Amino acid sequence: MLPYLEPPRLVIGSRSLHLFGFLVGVGVALGIQLAMKRARDVGLRETVMRWTLFWVTVGGFVGAHVLDLLVYEPRAVLADPGKLLRIWESLGSFGGFAGATFATLSYFAVAKVERRIEYVDVLAFAFPVSWFLGRLGCAFAYDHVGRPTAFFLGQRYADGVVRHNLGLEEALFTAGLVATFFVLGRKPRAKGFFMGTMMLAYAPFRFFLDTLRIDDARYHGFTPAQYGTVVVGLVGAALLFRRETAVTSG
Repeated sequence: MLPYLEPPRLVIGSRSLHLFGFLVGVGVALGIQLAMKRARDVGLRETVMRWTLFWVTVGGFVGAHVLDLLVYEPRAVLADPGKLLRIWESLGSFGGFAGATFATLSYFAVAKVERRIEYVDVLAFAFPVSWFLGRLGCAFAYDHVGRPTAFFLGQRYADGVVRHNLGLEEALFTAGLVATFFVLGRKPRAKGFFMGTMMLAYAPFRFFLDTLRIDDARYHGFTPAQYGTVVVGLVGAALLFRRETAVTSG
């Protein structure tokens, strides 16, 4: 069992920064650097990769906030529509995935980008690093409190109850992805391999994790994210098992 810890803050002069925000910022920066290096290694255009990363980041944060509010807190939005503009107040992973996908595909279409699946695969290769640090921030902030448990990674909360820290458990999952991708990335892989693998691995894991959530919005017994995992899993399977024989250099 893990002990309860006060959510840490970094004090800078008269201001304080939540560790969550710091870790998210570091994660984004490291993910960008890793993606740029991977793009160079596989022979992709650096300018296109930079713009792709820009739109992924912008679309991801906007989508993470807006869709999170619309799906999980629609009444709060109706009471205060201005919440949609305060992006720093709440973020949801599947909204981020949707926003990043829409922004990236829109950029690809407008810029007439070639080798699109290879740019997408570079994103998938680098993303688990950012994802790990972001979820580690969630773990420290206790953003995703789960049901009571006797699991050895259960954490005692301020109310004295030992519960799943779902942010921590997802961080450990993504740490595994980081290690796996670094090993698999040493050799050429079929186009779409990393995106397909990431999506297909995450879908069942997240579906199960959401069964442990408390106080989440549910529609016909399932959370919005659980519906999202079905889409993610199907797309991942299509990418991973499609009849594509070309490979990218690793």
